[in-house]
Amino acid sequence: MQNPQKPSRVLIIDDDSVFQMATKLAFKGIYEIRSAYNGDEALAILRNQAVEIVLLDIQMRTPDEGLKLIPKIRDLDPDLPIIMTSGMTDYESVREAMRLGASDYVGKSLEQEELLHAVQRQLENQKLKTRNQQKDFQARLEHKTHRLVGNSPSILALRKVIDKARASSFNVVITGETGTGKEVVARQLRKTLEDGTLEPFVAVDSATIQSTTAESQLFGHEKGAFTGADKSTKGIFEEASGGIVYFDEVANMPLSIQSKLLRVLQEKEVTRLGSNKPIPLDFRVVCATNRNLEEMVSKGEFKDDLLQRISVIPISIEPLRKRQEDIPELLAHFSKKHGRPDLKWSDDAIQCVRTYTWPGNVRELGNLVAFVITMAESNEIEISDLPPKFREGLRGSPAVENGTHGKSLYEQVADFEKQVLGRELESSQGNISRMALKLGMDRSHLYTKLKEHGLQSSRSAQKKSE
Repeated sequence: MQNPQKPSRVLIIDDDSVFQMATKLAFKGIYEIRSAYNGDEALAILRNQAVEIVLLDIQMRTPDEGLKLIPKIRDLDPDLPIIMTSGMTDYESVREAMRLGASDYVGKSLEQEELLHAVQRQLENQKLKTRNQQKDFQARLEHKTHRLVGNSPSILALRKVIDKARASSFNVVITGETGTGKEVVARQLRKTLEDGTLEPFVAVDSATIQSTTAESQLFGHEKGAFTGADKSTKGIFEEASGGIVYFDEVANMPLSIQSKLLRVLQEKEVTRLGSNKPIPLDFRVVCATNRNLEEMVSKGEFKDDLLQRISVIPISIEPLRKRQEDIPELLAHFSKKHGRPDLKWSDDAIQCVRTYTWPGNVRELGNLVAFVITMAESNEIEISDLPPKFREGLRGSPAVENGTHGKSLYEQVADFEKQVLGRELESSQGNISRMALKLGMDRSHLYTKLKEHGLQSSRSAQKKSE
């Protein structure tokens, strides 16, 4: 039954005034009715008013006027439910109506109950379809908002690890420096449920869980469990049941709280404060940290039992300085995210950004783009538009100070880098492993640099020389 305060609007398209009147009486107080006695009137109404469902007679002024009207209605609203009606059964016309896009067919009768049920059924189907579309949109928005940007070897490898971890139900520990995107990775682990939504994800700042309120925060409480508990409340684990509990910077969690987690992780059940009835739950724990938890265990700062339970699948994220080839794509990503996809970064500006050490990683790069969008006077971004810390090594460079076309500091650095790599490539006789070890570089990063400077004809040639 529809909400009487906001009834759905039904458009009846029929040249039979008796049928129009009977339908209006049957639908009175349930739906808001609009009437049209031919196709022209119907299209005028549909162009100017919102309608939730259409009742369309197959035959009106001409035997096939209703059929010819279906495609025109579909052009105006592809998803609008259309129920065909007819005073006589013509199965060929019914089949043609369904082929053209009608949603259902009901024969005319003095008893309108069947028609009423058909309308209710189509409106419910439409609501379900709309809900599913909204869920699908939210799921796509979530993945779009929290996605890994880049195509460096380390990001490609990370995506593969995430895909495998997502398919499992084991606990995960994500390690990486501040700002590398640990929560982004955690959210990428969410599964898509049968209804198209993503499984629950409850994020917790581990440092905010205090000993005095930990049990209530984590496990919930019953009404009257303590002073001020005026209603029963779910805890973090109950809220996340069927999904993920994400503990951010788990290394900051007090030891006393760590102890309380052990039994919950082992038994997969919680008991609310003020109750003695265990509640079975289905969840997985994903933790993130920028510290070495094994070192903390050796110092007595983190419980070994807890580490063993949460770190079934370890995932490590490389800092931005080790995957600088992703920076141009990240600049474009954040420019678009902040509503400025038109920003164009000069080669000098990109090179300057790429050679920065990035202590704040991807988060700091996002802040850089926000700064540039706020302060730059055009969409052409040059070195002079960057914050001072990015330009400290550029003072005196003719390309910056005088606006000449002389080589910037970073172009000179690139030339020097090419000379060093060329010399080392020759001295190691093309042995990439030996060269990477000598230069203190990852093989994948070295391959990228060699390719950048045109010093590597092909990977297969290098492998052959090894």
